[in-house]
Amino acid sequence: AIHPGYGFLSENTQLAEACEREGIHFIGPPASAIAAMGSKSAAKALMEKAGVPLVPGYHGDDQGPEQFRQAAARIGYPLL
Repeated sequence: AIHPGYGFLSENTQLAEACEREGIHFIGPPASAIAAMGSKSAAKALMEKAGVPLVPGYHGDDQGPEQFRQAAARIGYPLL
């Protein structure tokens, strides 16, 4: 068994995949979960699908001031 500890190795999908491929027990989440949690937008989509309450926000491609004003009106203040 391999425990990756904290930080670099614990976030490495290749290590988790290699352990699985070689039949070594990886003490941690599966590579698919590591990959999903490594991307904030993918993680948020996954949590939303699972019904986890989320802090409202805007993650669209349009990052212009008018889009932000519209999002702020929908979300409410204060904004972070």
